[in-house]
Amino acid sequence: MSNIVIAMDTLSNIKLIGADVKDILINTVVPILGIFFVAKTWKETGSPLKTFVALIAAGAIWWGVLNMTLLRDQTGETWNHNGTKAAAQVTVAVATGGEGR
Repeated sequence: MSNIVIAMDTLSNIKLIGADVKDILINTVVPILGIFFVAKTWKETGSPLKTFVALIAAGAIWWGVLNMTLLRDQTGETWNHNGTKAAAQVTVAVATGGEGR
């Protein structure tokens, strides 16, 4: 019995570590890559307008990553008008006996 408890505790710890890694990736790696992208754009072009557009793009990507579940749910509601999560039903004609022969 204690082995089961230890295994469940280990699984819950792994899930918590996975959630922490996900938070670290979202809150540190994405902004660092965005800053790198904006700095690279500024260095290559020297244009304030292109750098500003790169800044807006990096911010939009970061916002999209932070709101992934919101976007997923809204997309699901848009594509499934009746509110169900089931796949679309496909009707297939099946040939039965030889009525048309």
